[in-house]
Amino acid sequence: MKIYDWNSDKQRTHIDGYSRGVAVGSDLMMAHVKLEDGAITAPHSHVHEEIIYVVSGKWRITLGDEDFELGPDQSLVIPPNVVHSSLAIDETIAIVCTSYRSEWREDTDYMLHYNQERHLWAV
Repeated sequence: MKIYDWNSDKQRTHIDGYSRGVAVGSDLMMAHVKLEDGAITAPHSHVHEEIIYVVSGKWRITLGDEDFELGPDQSLVIPPNVVHSSLAIDETIAIVCTSYRSEWREDTDYMLHYNQERHLWAV
């Protein structure tokens, strides 16, 4: 058993407006995500289903060709193999649950996350 403290920077990865702490079980993972206003997740897909729960703020998720704007106490299920991306339209705290994913544990998906206000090429 392990306790995760989301207030501790030791257990978080910080990538250009995107901060993630990951709790790891034997088959499941949960990410505690903090997004600055303007933080982006680039379009991508994966074989893992995800469930997003927004605690505070506003997070626009593009799922296929549909946009969903999530606010506090709203969730969205992202099916496997569906292209999705996101934009934080306010400072946001969210929980993302999924099956085990090595890229979260190893932070090898860092290139998907950035803040558009800091990158002119991203606008």
